[in-house]
Amino acid sequence: MKKKTTTFLAFLISFLVSGQQKPNPVFLENKTYTYNQLIIEYKKLDALSEQMKLFEYGQTDGGFPIHLMVINRNKNFNKPVSSEKGQTVLLIMNGIHPGESEGIDASLFLAQEMAYGRTEIPENVTICIIPVYNVDGMLNRKKYTRTNQNGPEEKGFRGNACNYDLNRDFIKADTRNTFAFYQIYHYWNPDVFLDNHTSNGADYQYTMTLICTQQQKLGGKTAELLHKNMKPFLYADMQKKYWEMAPYVNVYGKSPDEEGYEEFIETPKFSTGYTSLFGTIGFVAETHMLKPYPNRVFATIEFMRTLIDYTKTHVTEIRQARMSDQTIYQTKRTYESNYVVDKSAPSKLKFKGFEAEKIKSSLGNYERTLYNRNKPFTREINYFNFFKPALEVALPKAYIIPQSWIRVIERLKANNITMQRFERDSTITLGVKYITKYESNAKPYEGHHVNSKIGVERKSMPLKILKGDYLVYTNQTGNRYLAEALEPQTEDGFFAWNFFDPILNAKEGFSDYVFEDDAVKLLEENVELRKRFEDWKFANPDKVNSSYEVLNFIFVNSYFYETEHKRVPVYRLE
Repeated sequence: MKKKTTTFLAFLISFLVSGQQKPNPVFLENKTYTYNQLIIEYKKLDALSEQMKLFEYGQTDGGFPIHLMVINRNKNFNKPVSSEKGQTVLLIMNGIHPGESEGIDASLFLAQEMAYGRTEIPENVTICIIPVYNVDGMLNRKKYTRTNQNGPEEKGFRGNACNYDLNRDFIKADTRNTFAFYQIYHYWNPDVFLDNHTSNGADYQYTMTLICTQQQKLGGKTAELLHKNMKPFLYADMQKKYWEMAPYVNVYGKSPDEEGYEEFIETPKFSTGYTSLFGTIGFVAETHMLKPYPNRVFATIEFMRTLIDYTKTHVTEIRQARMSDQTIYQTKRTYESNYVVDKSAPSKLKFKGFEAEKIKSSLGNYERTLYNRNKPFTREINYFNFFKPALEVALPKAYIIPQSWIRVIERLKANNITMQRFERDSTITLGVKYITKYESNAKPYEGHHVNSKIGVERKSMPLKILKGDYLVYTNQTGNRYLAEALEPQTEDGFFAWNFFDPILNAKEGFSDYVFEDDAVKLLEENVELRKRFEDWKFANPDKVNSSYEVLNFIFVNSYFYETEHKRVPVYRLE
């Protein structure tokens, strides 16, 4: 800790004696910028440096623009440069949770350092910075939000203007913020993405912890580069700077050393889970909320420097890996999802924590956990970082989506999915999936009663396709996004997020006093139905006493029953 303190003091002395005329960073006083102060500072940098330009994209739910500062040494602001040879893009997001403000202050400081010539702008990396993503939450400034967090004195609120947690919205896109992010992401097409956050859950010695996109989930050459080369460099370089890191401490209510802990798996509702669908190397920097605020900001600054250093030195390898994987996405005919940890395959992690002691609570009849900072330890613990897909789906040649499902179509368009429209009405035999089982959360989660434990049955049938319906071929780099969004069994797909819930309610029924005669006639005419009915009665003797149960079985297995019920309106051209 002495070396780290010395490094921090050296940084302060260097800053204070500098002849550069620029504002003192507010984080040194345990404060963070207000929204207006922040944007004013970025506008000053836009005016000061020809190598920086401040853009506005879309609007938040509260009606404010989302800003993007683009830093390019060659003054290239008019087109994405990641497609150019020897060039790449690093996208940095801040303030998705504005109470976690380290990234907001750290990114402004780094941009100021570049504008004033104290830090070199890389020749081959365009740095794109979202100063604050959740503008509405930043404007909702409070003193007592982020309970127990050690500074800053006042900070923003987690929810946006409609009280959404934006880091649960990346695939469902309930907010205008997310559509603005789609514009930024797909225009600038970053190879590397960083989302700055603050962590809680346990106490330990590290100021900075890190989430890297999980290896099996990211897959391909990109994952190999990230986990064999890039991640080791990031950890080693931060250790040299005396900001030793650990993987994000994914525990709640227990000490990390009790049973070890699992790597955090970012499903596509999270920022890096979403960007991984398009092959971007993603990181979430998580500083520890109990460490002093200036230290947390400084650690974030140094991590961004380290990330930039690796990126600018390995642009060719990063670009080649990602381009290779994107080619594979276009041709691979399966998609894996719903990743679960393999508890049988732990890694060993040298972890620096504090002893967790159990003491009697003075408030109730229970024991509380107290981390004793006078008892630091370094010990080897289990770290579960190998995951397996619980779901593998075969991709069709194309998906067909009726134009009536507007919310689905607008999200596919916003994600640069290539689609064609049918020019005339047609009848085509297509594959379909019927929902056979599901569970919905009793409590709402981010505006939804999420569906899970989903079962499907596949069928093939002729369907009428209307002029204007959408044909989506699976020969594009967005295939993984397509499969995650459209396949009904995925954890974060559109069915899980209730986009297709209207299909779950039958719209037609029967009148038992009339349908009884129809049911008798149906059984006389259809030998197969009669056999299934007899098998059903044998298997369900308690239901034979109910006229509704008897007639309903015959009804749902007859031509009277609506084929639309529980049929997912995403059809498959095999």
